[in-house]
Amino acid sequence: MSRLDRTRSAFFEAVAATDETTALDVVRCELSAGGDPEELLLEVVAWSQRRVGLLWQTDEWSVAREHAATYIGERATALITEYASGRAPTRGSVVVTCADGEWHSLPARLMGEVLRLRGWRVGFLGASVPARHLALHLQEHSPDIVALSCSLPSRLVAAHGTIEAARRTGVPVIAGGAGFGPDAALALRLGASLWAPTASGAADLLAQGPPFPVPAGPAALPAGAEYAPTLRRREGLMAACLSSAEASYERRGGSLQGAARDRTVEDLGHILDFLLTALYVGDAGVFTRFLGWTRGVLEARGVPGSGVLEVLDTLEGELFDHPEAAALVVRGRAAYRDA
Repeated sequence: MSRLDRTRSAFFEAVAATDETTALDVVRCELSAGGDPEELLLEVVAWSQRRVGLLWQTDEWSVAREHAATYIGERATALITEYASGRAPTRGSVVVTCADGEWHSLPARLMGEVLRLRGWRVGFLGASVPARHLALHLQEHSPDIVALSCSLPSRLVAAHGTIEAARRTGVPVIAGGAGFGPDAALALRLGASLWAPTASGAADLLAQGPPFPVPAGPAALPAGAEYAPTLRRREGLMAACLSSAEASYERRGGSLQGAARDRTVEDLGHILDFLLTALYVGDAGVFTRFLGWTRGVLEARGVPGSGVLEVLDTLEGELFDHPEAAALVVRGRAAYRDA
């Protein structure tokens, strides 16, 4: 086993045991032994966090346990940052932020710390920053570039607002995070100047500047024609889908109430939000990938998948007068069945 593997194993074992003290001691020991701070951030802390996410997805860990692990990851990141502090910036300035409504701030924090290690002056704004407040910050501080993190595709509409706010102040954007999908297409369509799949990839790209180009011309990506009318119907669509879910429970001899009803309302909201986002950005993959992921999560939890298919049937019927949205539902249903 390599030294990196031993460090990963020791750190993750401590995280799994919710043992913050031991986890931080592992990091301290590696730093004292000359371990590379960037490698610790990306190959230990970020690696551990990805594993935590998979354990939640497969229903092996609860949300509470995931949150506890994330807190330890944040503490370890702060420790590594403090150890590496004192290095004078040798490059330009970057503002690191998350889209409005995006609360997964650790990936953005890790990216910011990697950039700091590479010589950038970093301003980290944290989770869920409204576009108008970002615009004011950019006018006051005039960074060379904004690094935008978006982990959830359902936050892409807000991410577009963030990118446009930066464009209006003349500041380019490098976008990253799972929310933008597997390649640069969505980020560039939304008006970003650059896209990177990883924190180290972002640092490598930014090493080419500043300055960085700001896309010229009018605002990118006008929303799909059916986005606004479908958004106006969200409340009615939610009611129709909830009624379908209640009928499904009754057919099985149950009753949808209490915590089960709350979870159902939350899940239906996710389905509608991903549908609306796919309409907005003009990318069916946003919706189909989400439904494929959903089926995997439900199967891991032993939840029958038929309920989602019934909801999609209801949506298709409700959206008969919105052909683009209805066609998107049909594609989503096929992706769900094939997942």
